[in-house]
Amino acid sequence: MKLRALLIGTAMMSLTVVSAKAVTPSVPPPLIAEDKILERAYYDTLSILGTPNECSDFFGGIRSVEIFNELISKVRKVYLPSVIGIRMSGTTTNIFNMRTKSEYRLFNKVSINGNGPFYKNQLTTTQAFVPGVGRFAANTQEARVLMFLHELGHVVKGTSGDWLLPDDGVDESKSRENTKKVEDVCGEQIKNLGKGDLLMNSDRGKFVAEKSAVADTKP
Repeated sequence: MKLRALLIGTAMMSLTVVSAKAVTPSVPPPLIAEDKILERAYYDTLSILGTPNECSDFFGGIRSVEIFNELISKVRKVYLPSVIGIRMSGTTTNIFNMRTKSEYRLFNKVSINGNGPFYKNQLTTTQAFVPGVGRFAANTQEARVLMFLHELGHVVKGTSGDWLLPDDGVDESKSRENTKKVEDVCGEQIKNLGKGDLLMNSDRGKFVAEKSAVADTKP
């Protein structure tokens, strides 16, 4: 995604094999409940990943909900230059979940910029507008979900053995290509956010989270 930085550099990597029950939390991280904008983006993203559609399939289907929750558990709000949306950095852990046969990695730090396009389209009335994300304007429901899905693409390994999205670091051109790849697959689901099928989008996301948590309690 444009306006983000994926910093791996000299990050040390480790491998973890998960054979126990899923680690999907029964309740979202505290920051979700404290931040209504973040909460809406979280549940909007869950509503896409947790239902059968082309976008969910791209990330591995319903099992991607668990991975997304692990990514979200690392989220912290920081204040950086407005050209940055979300930044993942620090030590990485490679994980293989034997139960779901999922391979993914987690970065030690996932930082959402309070001055970037996740929260703002303009810092002050005298400053230039913050550029959008893909086709979506900054500080919109759609842009936030696209940012989350972009980050998820960097942590999920595909059937080819490569990450769904290649590392783009501070390469804005490659970052835009990655965003376009996600948008090409997930654009319809993102555009339909809030229109709802059976439930309003955020409520459907909460249902997905609750269903996943209940599933994790089964032997």
